[in-house]
Amino acid sequence: MSHRELNELRAQVDEINVKLLELLNERARIVEKIGEYKRSAGMLDVYDPKRERESFEYLTRRNQGPFDDEMIKNIFKQIFDESSELQKRQRI
Repeated sequence: MSHRELNELRAQVDEINVKLLELLNERARIVEKIGEYKRSAGMLDVYDPKRERESFEYLTRRNQGPFDDEMIKNIFKQIFDESSELQKRQRI
């Protein structure tokens, strides 16, 4: 692989990173709406372990690699944790 090819691959990764960022922010806006609903319904706890477990199962069933299922869980665990934090901040 040449240095030019490496730079082209890195540019592709940069473009994908921006798309991921846009999707994460779109997801966050939806999570905020969910948080608003929970608050209006009097739900005190934003964390739902059953929902998280179902989400992990849903994602790992659809995982086609090259990330293994544990890696996917780790990535999404961080996303889920930050989403819960976002909902908690709404309550302040």
